[in-house]
Amino acid sequence: MKIKVIGAGSIGNHLSQACRRMGWEVMVVDRDEQALKRMKEEIYPKRYGAWDEAIQQFTPDKAPKGGFDVMLIGTPPDFHLSVATAVLRDEAPRVLQIEKPLCSPTLEGMSEFLEQVRKHPDTKIIVGFNHLLSEQTVKMEEIIKQGLIGQPLLMDCEFRSHWKNIFDAHPWLKGPQDTYLGYWKRGGGAGGEHAHGISMWQHAAHLVGAGRVTEVGALVEYITENGAEYDRACFMNLKTENGLVGRLIQDVITLPKKKFLQIQGTKGSLLWDNDVSKTLDQVSIQLHGKDREMFDIAKSRTDEFFREIQHIDQLLNGATRIEDSPIRLQRALDTMAVLAAAHQSEREKRVITVDYAPVTI
Repeated sequence: MKIKVIGAGSIGNHLSQACRRMGWEVMVVDRDEQALKRMKEEIYPKRYGAWDEAIQQFTPDKAPKGGFDVMLIGTPPDFHLSVATAVLRDEAPRVLQIEKPLCSPTLEGMSEFLEQVRKHPDTKIIVGFNHLLSEQTVKMEEIIKQGLIGQPLLMDCEFRSHWKNIFDAHPWLKGPQDTYLGYWKRGGGAGGEHAHGISMWQHAAHLVGAGRVTEVGALVEYITENGAEYDRACFMNLKTENGLVGRLIQDVITLPKKKFLQIQGTKGSLLWDNDVSKTLDQVSIQLHGKDREMFDIAKSRTDEFFREIQHIDQLLNGATRIEDSPIRLQRALDTMAVLAAAHQSEREKRVITVDYAPVTI
């Protein structure tokens, strides 16, 4: 398999290493020669023990085009759609992976991107919400399918994590103002960086038969400092087309981090508890009149991305249909519609009906 990774930043390193674990041929392209050097001399060897000499590096003017099985976009979010549009138009790989969030909540460039998507139906497009592929989520899906907790009544989700860990891993950044993370309109802040929360809430809503989110009432706290403007906390009340209600919180200030999804049903509750420790996730169920049953799931940071690459392999070999992928493009488009509605709700101080028309393939 021939792979092109666009972007030599943190996510580009993760995806490159995961592809090399598959034994695939990897090329990394970045317009910043310093980023390529940092990948080769600092990030990759520090994370994985040594630089992999099989990985090729290019600036865009020298990079080969066409003939790639998979292309992965790991640029800042506000460049995702323009890069993806060009990739579809000029190279049309078999699988195109775009890192999360799909784009800025302003949805700039969306119509041009979707025009190319419709012109290239043979390219399978996914977005990097890899929590949906974890063993932990698979276990949650199994429990829901068994109907153990009964009919869903309420659903809460929190993705609350201080971005200290991000900046510790990127010492060349002095703060959020030095990266897209400090600008919510570029896809940063709590809403964009932790959009895993929206994605997980929506995924679980589909699993329990509640359908799409239709209403969003949000309270968003914006911070302006050192030239940056970002949301450090985003609170949402959500309602689906089939009437399920719930709550979602995302922030970049909680330390230690707290990431969970809880579904309350007529027979009991289910808890998806992420990062119980650095090497452990957990799923538990508490049925009425019974003791809590817990399932510990071992994990590692590198395995999170490797499972994503394994998923791509399954799409390539036909073991998984794109229509069945939890990280398929349409689900990520739905996530952006909800995030855009949250910012609109804060701006207009009212509950917003989610508009999916601009983000429908």
